[in-house]
Amino acid sequence: MVELLYSKYYSQLLCFCYSISRNSAFAEDVVQEAFLRALANADILNDLPEYKCRAWLYRTAKNIIIDNARRMAKCPEPEEEAFNEDDYSSVTVQMMCRQLPENERTLFHLRYFEGYNATELGEMFDMPSATIRSKLASARAKLRKMLNESEGEV
Repeated sequence: MVELLYSKYYSQLLCFCYSISRNSAFAEDVVQEAFLRALANADILNDLPEYKCRAWLYRTAKNIIIDNARRMAKCPEPEEEAFNEDDYSSVTVQMMCRQLPENERTLFHLRYFEGYNATELGEMFDMPSATIRSKLASARAKLRKMLNESEGEV
């Protein structure tokens, strides 16, 4: 039944969700969530006639939109933080990283900008975590040297 609903009503439900939200990405997310809930409740939907399944699908999508609106009302978007000098430090480090050898640059980026730890990086690159830590230490030392040289020029 869910396959039938998807093939017949996906486009219509997407238009319905877009007409309410006026955000195409959000509308797609809502439709996807509605069909995921339909899959989770397939045993109930299989016993209903098609017109009731369609109504269930639309009501579910509408409820998802309402729930999201309530959630957003409770947790408003945080205001933009004021700019501070530390914002430059991230950009400076990224620019200096471009001067590192490619393997160190990749590891440094994954570790400090993407948040992977040495064990995870070791698994990704098929290396012992101690080797990863050594390469990261080398990259940090090179960056420290570049920073000291650039500060000496100013």
